Amino acid sequence: MTFPSSPHIRRPLSKRRIMWEVMVALAPATLFGIWYFGPADTLPQLIATIVGAVGGQALVERLRRRPVTVMDGAPWVTGLILGLSIPPALNPLIALAGGAVATGVIKEFLTTSTGRSLLNPAMAARVLMVSEFLIPMTTFPVDAVSGATPLPATAATGYADLFLGTRDGSIGETATVLLLVGGAYLLWRGIIRWHLPAAYLIGVGAMSLALGRDPLFDLMAGASVITAFFIVTDPTTSPATTRGRAGFGIGTGALATFIRVTTLFPTGEALAVVLGNIASPFIDRVVTNRVYGTRTRAGKATAR
Repeated sequence: MTFPSSPHIRRPLSKRRIMWEVMVALAPATLFGIWYFGPADTLPQLIATIVGAVGGQALVERLRRRPVTVMDGAPWVTGLILGLSIPPALNPLIALAGGAVATGVIKEFLTTSTGRSLLNPAMAARVLMVSEFLIPMTTFPVDAVSGATPLPATAATGYADLFLGTRDGSIGETATVLLLVGGAYLLWRGIIRWHLPAAYLIGVGAMSLALGRDPLFDLMAGASVITAFFIVTDPTTSPATTRGRAGFGIGTGALATFIRVTTLFPTGEALAVVLGNIASPFIDRVVTNRVYGTRTRAGKATAR
């Protein structure tokens, strides 16, 4: 059979390739975190979250008598993102348990038959880790400061330190410039689109202004950049339409800033992402694409 027009698939972009491209994009920030905080306080934690994520998924897939799919890269990315979002010097056993819960429980049992995850595994695991291990998850050893990727600790930090990453924080969330480089790489490779990162950062800046704060500070001081490019862009937990993704990104960014600034909960970005994931299916029901060849949006057509 001959097809005179173009086929649907324009280039080979498998799930495995996407996952490993994300790993490459995260490599600069990961290496910087290992160097800045020290290998002794970072490598055991990163290895533990990755081993926990890969091992947890493989174990559950074996127990459920399903094919083991860990080599598609997904649990590796989940483990790495979780590892980059935890404090240096965290007990590796806590990190190992967090990785296992992320994929072995949250991903395996909160994923629909169509492959859509109800919650981002890394962020949901981070929220659970903070809830169960509050003190270890909010202790940052560089200056013995306790906080949530601590805003109080970075309040006196200059823009240069915030941009370059020479400040307190989680292992892979501090180097704004390297995370921007990684995000730009994903955009260049066509792995992500610009709508969600832009919407999330707009939400952060808008809420910061509404609260009378410095938007540039809030964009760089917490985990805003890694969340914008590597977390909210997860296609399995974000809305399907461009308009839906814009609303999801703005709302999640605004909520993350509001939580971090006005509440005592120490991981505003993770909680905001989880709440956004819960809202995502409802956004898809309300915000739909136009039915091809008609002026009616999907779900709005009336029966005749």
